[in-house]
Amino acid sequence: MRNRFTGALLIQQGAYNPSGIALTLHEACKECLAEGVDQRTDPAVRLITHQLAYLMDTRQIDDGLTEYLKLTAECEAHK
Repeated sequence: MRNRFTGALLIQQGAYNPSGIALTLHEACKECLAEGVDQRTDPAVRLITHQLAYLMDTRQIDDGLTEYLKLTAECEAHK
């Protein structure tokens, strides 16, 4: 198994599979926990998260409440 830093660099080369990126993020977070490293400030975790956020267009959600409210309503309708 490669370490989280190698995984982060590979993902930054243009990974586009959200589930694969999420799995790598999970593994990186577990690695941080095992090392006693803060996941929120770890450079590898942050780069992995950045790629996932980019693919999922989360910036659009943060740009205004309209998209956030729409997504929340859709989730409420399907629970």
